[in-house]
Parts: sequence; C-alpha cells; structure tokens
Amino acid sequence: MSSTVQIILSLITLLFLSIFAHIAAPKLRLPYSVLLVLVGFLLIPLSKVAAFSYIGSFHLTSELLFFIFLPILIFESAYSMNIRRIGENIGAISALSIVGLLLSAFFIACVGYWALRAIGFEIPFVVVLLFGALISATDPVAILALFKDFGAPRRLALIFEGESLFNDATGMALFLIVLQSVNAGYLGASSLLHGIFIFLSMLLGGTVFGFMMGWVFSKLLQFARHEHLQITLTMLAAHATFLLSEFISRSLTLWGEPIHVSSILATVITSLIIGSYGRFKIMPEVQAYISRFWGYAAFVANSLVFILLGLLFDTLPVSVMDILPALSAIILVVIVARAFSVYPVLRAMNALKLEQYIPRSWQHLMAWGSLRGALAVTMVLMIPDTLDHPDWKQAYSIKDFIMALTIGCIYFTLFFKATSINGAIRRFRINEFHGLEPIEYLEGKVYIYAQSLLRLTSLHDQPHVDNAALQTLQTKYIALYQQAYGALSSNAHDFSTMFRRVLRIHAIGIEKRALKELFALSELSENGYRRVLGKLELQLELLEQGVPGSVNFKAVRGKRRWQPLMKFFGMATDKLNDPAEKFLYYRALALSSQQVICMLSRQAAHEKLRLFDADKAFADILGQYREYKNQALNEVAELQKKFPALATHQLTLMEQELFQSQTQSLEELESSEVITPAVKTVLYGELLQQQAAKP
Repeated sequence: MSSTVQIILSLITLLFLSIFAHIAAPKLRLPYSVLLVLVGFLLIPLSKVAAFSYIGSFHLTSELLFFIFLPILIFESAYSMNIRRIGENIGAISALSIVGLLLSAFFIACVGYWALRAIGFEIPFVVVLLFGALISATDPVAILALFKDFGAPRRLALIFEGESLFNDATGMALFLIVLQSVNAGYLGASSLLHGIFIFLSMLLGGTVFGFMMGWVFSKLLQFARHEHLQITLTMLAAHATFLLSEFISRSLTLWGEPIHVSSILATVITSLIIGSYGRFKIMPEVQAYISRFWGYAAFVANSLVFILLGLLFDTLPVSVMDILPALSAIILVVIVARAFSVYPVLRAMNALKLEQYIPRSWQHLMAWGSLRGALAVTMVLMIPDTLDHPDWKQAYSIKDFIMALTIGCIYFTLFFKATSINGAIRRFRINEFHGLEPIEYLEGKVYIYAQSLLRLTSLHDQPHVDNAALQTLQTKYIALYQQAYGALSSNAHDFSTMFRRVLRIHAIGIEKRALKELFALSELSENGYRRVLGKLELQLELLEQGVPGSVNFKAVRGKRRWQPLMKFFGMATDKLNDPAEKFLYYRALALSSQQVICMLSRQAAHEKLRLFDADKAFADILGQYREYKNQALNEVAELQKKFPALATHQLTLMEQELFQSQTQSLEELESSEVITPAVKTVLYGELLQQQAAKP
C-alpha cells in the first residue's frame, strides 16, 4: 500500500472516529476535545497491529498546523465576532493578551527556572523562557463550547475568546524572538532592545497588514457576485494573509532591517474586518452558508488536531517517568502563572474604570479555565531538532524536553481543567441569573406563550385541525400565559416599564428582520443598512442592560474605537451623501416601522393576551412607531420634492421587486417539476431581457 493511500485511509478513519466521539461526548458528559484526545490514546495500541498500522501515517507537523489548520481556526473564530463589541472591551482584551501573556511567560521563566533547579534539573533560563512563551497562550476551543452549554455571559465569552485570539499573536511573537535568542546567543542590552523592537514591530506590522488585507478582500467580495467565488475568497483571505505575512517577514527588508509582520495578528484583523464590514458585500443568501462552511472547516480542523494530540503521546522522545518531577513542578508553575497574569491585570482595569467592571467570579473562571492546545504544539514543532545551548547538559535535546513538558501541560489542562469547568461555573455562580436576567427569563416565557397562542389562533377553521385538540391546547397555553404574566407582574419592581421593555426588544427584532430583507432585495444601500443596524444593536444593548433606550431612528450612536483606522482604509463610512441612498434609507425605515405596527397590532388585538395594563403598553409602543413611520415618510416626501428625479426611483424599486418575485416563481415551478430546466432557462433569459430593456 502506497504512503499516499495510507495517509488517506488514516484521515478517513480519524474523521469517522471523531463523528462517534461527537455523538458520545454529551452522553459521557465529557468535553468533545477531551474525548478526542482519549480516542487518540486508545488508537496507540491499535496502530501497533499490522492491519491498522496506517493510522499513524497522518500525523501533526509544524507546516500542517501552522499553514493549514491555524488560519482556519483563526478565521472561523474572528469572523463571527462583532468588532464593535471587541472595541468596547479592547482594554481588557489587550491587557490580558499582551501584558498578561508577558507576565505569564516571564513568571514561568523565573519561577520555573528556580523550581527546576531545586529538584535537580539544570535548565538554562532562556530555555525555560522559550517554554513559557509557547505555553502561555490559551486555547478557547473547549472552554467556549462549555460556555455556550452552561449559559456563561456573552461578555465573558467575548473577552475570553478575544484574549485567546490576540494572545496567540503575542505568544508567537515572543516565542520567535526567544527562539532567535537561543540560536544566536544573548548579547546583553543590545539583544534585549532588539527583541523589544522586533516584538513591537510584529504587532504593529500585523495590525496594519491585517487592515490592508481586510480592505482588499472586502473590495473583492463586492465584485465577485457569485456564491462559490465569495466563499472561495473568504478561504483565500485567511490563508493568503497568513502566508503573505510569513513571506514579508522572511524575505523583505527596509533600510537593511527585516520587516516583521505577525501572521497570526494579521489574519485575526483581516477576519474581523471581513466579518464586520466585508460581510455586507456578501450576497445575503450566501452569508448563512459561509458561516456554516467555516463552522464545518473548524470542526474538521479541531477534530483532527485533538485526536492527533492523543496519538502524539506515542511519539514522545522522552520518557514521562524520567521527567515526572520536572513536569509536576512546571504544571504547578503554569497554573500559578495564569493566576498571576489575570488577577493583577483585571484588578488594574477595574481600578482605572476604563471599561465596564469585570466581576471577581469571572476572574476566577478565566484564571482556572486556561486551556492549551493547537498553538502550543505548533510552536514546539517549529523548534529545530538541532537547537542547542552551551549550558544544556541533559541527555535529551532541548526540543524533546520542551515537547514533553508541553504535551504534559496540554493533557493536564484537558483532562483536569476542562472536565472541571462545569463545577467551576457552578461554584463561581457564573450561570446563575444576575441583574435583570430573572426578569428577562419571565419576559421570555410571556413572549413564547403569547406566540404559541397566536399560532393556535391561526389554525382555526383549518380542515386538517381537530377542534377538540385545538381547544385543549388553547386552554393549556392560556393558563401558562396567565401564570407567566402574573409572575412577571409580581416580580418586576415596575411592571409597566418592564413590559414596555420587552415590547421594545420585540419591536427591534421585527425591525432588524424587515431591514435585512430590504437589504437583500437591494432596497436599502449598504451604508444605510450598516447605519441603522448599528443603531438598533446599540439600542438592544441599552435595553438588555436595563437602560431606558430610545427606539427612535435618530438615536445617538455609540463609540466606535476602530473608527480612525476604518476611516483610513475607507471602510467605516455610513454617511448618506447621495439623495438616492437617503431616499432608500428613509423608505426602509418607514417600511420596517410599518412591519412593527402590523405585527404588534395583531398581537395587541388578540383577546387572550389582553391582561392587566397590556393595552396601554401596546398603545404607547404602536403610537411611537406610527410617529417614526410618519417622520420617515416626511423625509421621503421632502427628498422627492427637493430631487424630482427620485420620483422614478419608486418605479425602479417596484420593477426590482417584481423581478425578484418572478425569478422566485420560476424556481418554484422547476423544483415542483412543472417546467423543465430548459424551459426555466429560456423564461429566465426573457425576464433578464425585459429587465435590461426597461426605460
């Protein structure tokens, strides 16, 4: 059997086993990543059998991890993050990912150096620092999945994921500098200053290059109006940014000095830009598919990485028993180093009051829930086999020693920390309701039961519905609705305010759906959509925090800390300078307000939902939206009066809407086999001609 066939068979087997692990993980109450590593362990004796020896053919290499898996994991995570929310927490994220990581790395170097000497391991300081640099970066994969399962606060998950993304770049930059120092030797203050210069230039270069690549690919997404092309461009954005950053760092110089660009940071920034700004260039029908595509790609990458981590134990060149005292000491030092990098940093952030307060319970979880994974293995595999140091006196090589410590620390975090996260979340009461969440819980129940009653009402007079069963369900859900409504009114300090708040949130949700549909139909420009979406998201945040927020479309927008850089690259503008854009914007506001009025009026008119003072709350909200609708229509009328040419814009929009309806009808006729694909092609061509020939 050829080596290529063996690698393919190994890959198929590993993916097949990962499916069973994913199915079994919830039943065994184990994190998916932990179970994959266990599966990898179990495969070690199986791979010794001749018939299954091919399993070991596919293994982790630094190139596979660094150039294939890492860009996938970075893009998938950063693409789904909201750049505005990151901006609101950029202080905590930056402090943890830069200051915190440096504190952790040097704490491990200093304390680990003396701890190892105390138990008889004479390890050079710079080698321990090299290990500290690669082991200090956290891996968010396993813990973020648990955060979602146990309902951890969104802001906590955002800070943790943001730190994990950005400290990957910091950790890699520090690791490369220390690795270079081990190779070239430490030359005193000049080496230190040179290292600081390289470190800062990598972070600055990665940030600038990431913004440039994000701008380039956002523009390309605008012109590639085909689903396959846009999906391919996102894949190219991740890997091209990563590879080009590495090429620049290794090949280009400026005034005789190498240009240093952090490939990880550049990929993170590019992914954030595409996720927050390039997303609006992607066709609406492709956006959901792109998220699923990258979710699947990350699933495959993570599955292979963690299952191969289990298999990696078999390739350790150093006996665990030989270094067990050193490994035990280092694990303890790494645990303390994480706490040392979290508590002082976040305490300083809280004292300075630069951002929203970070609770002590969150700090406890962040200190304990620091898992290690793919990046640490990537860095240790990048260490040359021939790396040496004048003071190295061990029987094994520097790389072998660091690899053994790294794998041991990773296994500890997975088998002990990851499996105890559930208990830690409960112990620190992270998943308990806080602030307004108890009221939100009751509001949610009221809304769910109200929607259930509306759905049951719509089933009346349907020939397939049994009236007796319908009456039984209505009686049941009326009782549940009344019970939930009563609980809300008795628990809320100011029930009328709370009820209006839930109606506002519901109304904003209707607005967002309506505006998304208008944007998909090209009845709202990108600038207009981004403008109103930013306002609505800000209003939702204010309402979720219990701040009485205005739903007026003229509400003031929040701070955007990325604004200077975004303006520099021409990606942040949402000003409506063109009269046609303004026309579409105000028209969309009028239509979305009308949609809210229709939906809430239907709910307010339902006799089963008219309890307590609900009538007044509905009337107030509906009155506000009628006012917003009239204001928007007045703006539309003013624009038409000022720019008479806009009168023909209505005809264009109606023709556009008709064309969309006609093409949808063609799709339905073909899918139901009323017409053949050939007939559909001819009819679609005629519709295109009619569209092109419009006056």
